[in-house]
Amino acid sequence: MKTLKIILFTLAATTLVSCNFDVMFGQTHGNGTVTTEDRAVTEDFNKVKGSAGLDVFLTKGNTASIRVEADENLHEIIETDVYNGKLHVKTADNHNIGKAKSKKVFVTYVSLDEVGASSGADVIVNGVLEAENLTLDASSGADLEVEVFAKKLYLDCSSGADIKVSGRASDLTADASSGSEIKAKDLMVVNCKAEVSSGADITVHVKESLEVDASSGGDVKYYGNPTAVKNNSGKSSGSVRKM
Repeated sequence: MKTLKIILFTLAATTLVSCNFDVMFGQTHGNGTVTTEDRAVTEDFNKVKGSAGLDVFLTKGNTASIRVEADENLHEIIETDVYNGKLHVKTADNHNIGKAKSKKVFVTYVSLDEVGASSGADVIVNGVLEAENLTLDASSGADLEVEVFAKKLYLDCSSGADIKVSGRASDLTADASSGSEIKAKDLMVVNCKAEVSSGADITVHVKESLEVDASSGGDVKYYGNPTAVKNNSGKSSGSVRKM
């Protein structure tokens, strides 16, 4: 009887693995056959967030559109839903995609004032993203890369994520924590407020005024020759360095 149970368990496990399902990690692997699907844009959006380890590419255009290029068995779990003016590029029920030949989502936007990346996603904005007020947010090991032209720019980075931003902005507010990194050496700003903590790093390029609060092993490095530098870090373990 015991031998029969072992045989049945082995057969069941083999069946699950053959269906591209990783029992140990709850992952669905791509089947290696890449197909392309155009998705309907159900309503207007001016915000985009990519998550679940997906590769998201944003390009400005006259009409919004969404195209998914992925292993054919992954299309059904990749979701592109718009609600409350935000396009969410994610997986159904936070499904975990394992090995895949492609898991790309191409988005054409008309205008944006917020871009986010979380849960290991890679979000790249092609061309220059122009906005009066713009928010960039990355968390949980995600990567976000963008060139901007903005009046007010807000950067929020946490939990091992990376934001790489270039271009120009008048006023920058940057916040990094928990081992994350904001790479803004190639972003020319007039005024900057930077807050960093818990082993995070911020690099900025400032023309006039810089205000910094660094703590718990956080590090701010700045380029340029700002006329006013205010360090609010006190005796905390953070650091502020001119490069």
